[in-house]
Amino acid sequence: MSTQWINRIMETAALRGVSGREHQAAKALCEQLKQFAPDAVCRDGSVIGHIGAGEGKPRLMLCAHLDQVGFFVTDITKEGFLRIGAVGGVDRRLLPGQPVAVMGRNGELFGVISILPPHLTKGDEAVPDTEQLCVDLGFADADAVKAQVALGDAVYFAPKPMQLLGGRVTAPALDDRCGVAAVMGAAEQIAALPEDALPCAVTIVFSAQEERGSRGARLAALEEHPDIAIAVDVTFAMSYGEKPYGCMELGKGPAIGISSTLDEALSQALICTAAAAGIPYQKEIMPDGTGTDADWLALAPGGAAAATVSVPLQYMHTPVEVVDCGDVEQTAALLAAFAGRCRDL
Repeated sequence: MSTQWINRIMETAALRGVSGREHQAAKALCEQLKQFAPDAVCRDGSVIGHIGAGEGKPRLMLCAHLDQVGFFVTDITKEGFLRIGAVGGVDRRLLPGQPVAVMGRNGELFGVISILPPHLTKGDEAVPDTEQLCVDLGFADADAVKAQVALGDAVYFAPKPMQLLGGRVTAPALDDRCGVAAVMGAAEQIAALPEDALPCAVTIVFSAQEERGSRGARLAALEEHPDIAIAVDVTFAMSYGEKPYGCMELGKGPAIGISSTLDEALSQALICTAAAAGIPYQKEIMPDGTGTDADWLALAPGGAAAATVSVPLQYMHTPVEVVDCGDVEQTAALLAAFAGRCRDL
């Protein structure tokens, strides 16, 4: 695993962008994407750019969501604590005692989610409802807090991305910044192809608000009219104590989705592409919906053939998500290889 890929994934995961507050992450990713898609713009919280001329060519969309789960400030107590509400499916079992960052008026403020000592809790009180949680920033009263924090400010898990052993990294926002890193890597490879060697017109989308109903992907599909749309997201990976049924494995390559909501021929084309290019892959069977942007990308005007390519991830929607960087690199390779042969599919 190259240092370049590890750094790319960690740097992408470090960006701030809770659903509905994606502007910081979107701005940074837009500037990066312009290296490969000079027309890249931020639009409605998402980032959209194009590679290759589109006349007479199929339109391929590669879409990874840039938003992350987190919280909004919902109240400031008279004692100077922040009450918070979850944005997205946050695992509340892990919240008490977690370090967090609040995006205040003058930048980030660091605090902790308050927690009662174990000898003062009883039964279910050890796992409080989200609305019972408070953030302690260290202020002594509400006036001091209100000078720097407003209702509606975004709150993030504070742990920084860290490199683990074996080419793996951990960070709070790897869902879906590892997918963003993979699509960015694919864009770099696709942009390096000669114009006449690229059989499709490629649209790169880093979509907003996937965690809150895929609003960014829906708008992108309406505006861009893709013929083929691939959602690049994460999926559940095996971890200690889990049953292998329904879980992928870290280090075994990207997971290609098989679902009643996905285009069967496109899923098979991705499998054939991986096999032809010697890229390891896994099959993810989702009989019903996928729970990703792909469910909405298929509804582009005129219809789009939709598929998923997912990076196996442990501990989803927690401060300690884990991916294997090799899986992310192989995901990028698969997307680039597919773009290079999609006219033949």
